[in-house]
Amino acid sequence: MAIQLIMIRHGESAGNAGLPTADHRNIPLTGLGREQAQKLAETWTKSPDFIYVSPFLRARETTQPTIDRFPDVKIRIDDDLREFTYLSPATCVNTTKEERRPRVNAYWDRLDPEYVDGEGAESFSALAARTRHFLQEMRSLPDGSTVFAFSHMLCITGIRMWIDHPDLDLRERMRIFRTYPLIRNTECLTFRL
Repeated sequence: MAIQLIMIRHGESAGNAGLPTADHRNIPLTGLGREQAQKLAETWTKSPDFIYVSPFLRARETTQPTIDRFPDVKIRIDDDLREFTYLSPATCVNTTKEERRPRVNAYWDRLDPEYVDGEGAESFSALAARTRHFLQEMRSLPDGSTVFAFSHMLCITGIRMWIDHPDLDLRERMRIFRTYPLIRNTECLTFRL
């Protein structure tokens, strides 16, 4: 047997919709995002053994309809599942993703896994460490467990990369990171560990 890990990206958030955001941790879902979360919860045919969720608001709001559907499931808010915050949050207050695009491109063009953009930001190396830690925890669960893990596009991509390419060095991992397919809101990716 194995662990079945179902990674779920949160529903559409205000940031995804192109609106300015003030606090990266507390970006809410849009009306569409709430509808997506409800529809997702209605699609599950079997209860998971565990629900893991990022501490960020948009992920917690996406998880709530699933928690309501399966109220007896063990739930864990897991900081390893938070979004990859590679730009300093203080410099992003009340900006849109379009306004941040030049800084985003500069970050990735730098290709330095140890670079930290400023206070509250993390390095690519730190993302790699926490995604690796999350996978280690998943592998320690009872054999045959099913886990729903609600997270964010970049964090899920990091986890997916560790599964697909466990032996890549960090610089090469960072180089190919942005070539991975985008994950749509409430898209689910299933892995067997």
